[in-house]
Amino acid sequence: MTPIVTGFEFSISARDDGTLEAAYVRVGDGSVARTKEIVEDVLLADYDRRGKLLGIEILSPVKLSAVTRLVDPPRRPSFRKFIRRAAPQEFVLS
Repeated sequence: MTPIVTGFEFSISARDDGTLEAAYVRVGDGSVARTKEIVEDVLLADYDRRGKLLGIEILSPVKLSAVTRLVDPPRRPSFRKFIRRAAPQEFVLS
């Protein structure tokens, strides 16, 4: 059984030399049905078959506002707070 995500989950991948490669923020449960490029070569969003946001992939530095706007309005304040604490500053810019 897959655990239900009630909050947010942040993961980072890096190269052998320690250089950050990508970050992923999981915001929901389910199977990814489609991935949408939000900002070319920088920001991707994964959605289930009903259009519910499941996760956000950050490939290069991006503004916090670009990431935050993807999340449902009621969850935005807690999401913004989470990202400010969890994301490396070189990946998510204020």
